[in-house]
Amino acid sequence: MVPLNSASPQSELSGHTPPTPPTTPPTPATLASRQAEYDAHLGLAQVTGLGPILTRRAIATLGSAAEVWQAPASRLAVIHRIGKNRAEKIRQQIDTLQQTDQIAAEKQRLRDAGATAILFDDPSFPPPLKLIDDPPPMLYVRGQLDPADTLALGVVGSRKCTAYGREQADRLSVMAAQAGLCIISGGALGIDGAAHRATLRAGGKTIAIIGSGLARPYPNDHIELFDQIVAAGGAVISETPMTAPPIAENFPRRNRIISGMSLGILVIEAALRSGALITARICAEEHNRELMAVPGRIDSPASAGCHRIIREGWATLVTSIADILNALGETGQQLTTLTSSTPSDQPTAPNLFEQNLTASQRAILEALDQPRTIDELTARTRLSPPAIQAEITLLQIRGLLETKRGKFTRKPH
Repeated sequence: MVPLNSASPQSELSGHTPPTPPTTPPTPATLASRQAEYDAHLGLAQVTGLGPILTRRAIATLGSAAEVWQAPASRLAVIHRIGKNRAEKIRQQIDTLQQTDQIAAEKQRLRDAGATAILFDDPSFPPPLKLIDDPPPMLYVRGQLDPADTLALGVVGSRKCTAYGREQADRLSVMAAQAGLCIISGGALGIDGAAHRATLRAGGKTIAIIGSGLARPYPNDHIELFDQIVAAGGAVISETPMTAPPIAENFPRRNRIISGMSLGILVIEAALRSGALITARICAEEHNRELMAVPGRIDSPASAGCHRIIREGWATLVTSIADILNALGETGQQLTTLTSSTPSDQPTAPNLFEQNLTASQRAILEALDQPRTIDELTARTRLSPPAIQAEITLLQIRGLLETKRGKFTRKPH
């Protein structure tokens, strides 16, 4: 994902360049309108009291974020659940933000962090996240988002994990990454950190969803880990403005993003009163995604929450990668073909990523002796563009390809 560039309005709108350019370029008026919408989202995100639900409701009522940003208090007051008093407070905050040019300041903070902000309708906005009831209107992203990220497993658990919990997070995250799953977690101490680090060691992709702004990553102990995630082709994501502090209310909202971006959630060590169980509830009750849990010692308070959600039927009991892939249904069964010849206890799988390639996939990989566009691959392989796009998606899911600025390159393994 490329950082913002003030000299190019289009580069501010998205950190992901679509593989194929539009047949007709956008008009200056369209670009200006899109830029105004992007700017308005950056401004509205800094208004206290405008959460994701109210922001979407305001946009739906007034027609666009730009209209909300410019609306007088009388227009804001007609929005459901805002009313006159709140409308006046919102208008006062917007006036202050405009007077102090906080949109420009936020853009500079994004540039300084090498990050970008993507809107809900941006091509790189995670598709599974669009399906939940309360998706964020905008995400702040440092790093790279790819189509293959839709094959994701969320791993959550205790910050104060035991050695057993850390061992299981390490073991299962490595295996899941080798099976082709992107590992998503919350970037916290304990299980989250173990899952991220194990994925990096396995050469897989991992995404951290944090509960603070990207310019104030939390916890401080994981700043280096976040840098490693980005350097390895992963991403660090937040829905809060760049300098937002890690306040308590941010973390349940962060948990819904972890669940919303994942095919399923794996809980490793959660006490009866655990934040990980909030993510588990969201996964099972609100998002209808697969919920899995690792059992612990029967007398361990650290695993009491896991035992409860298994006993009450919320979660599938998981002890191996086979259990995870089975729980993920058809998708898991497709991924199983990539790991079927690798023993489940083998720590590395040197040939995993190059097993069972089709002739078309091999032709594409052979053509990628240097970064190439879809059109260039079409000319070299003589495959049709739709066929190439389909095969590229599968190769990205396997972790063999990456895209930068509209060109595809092979990832070393």
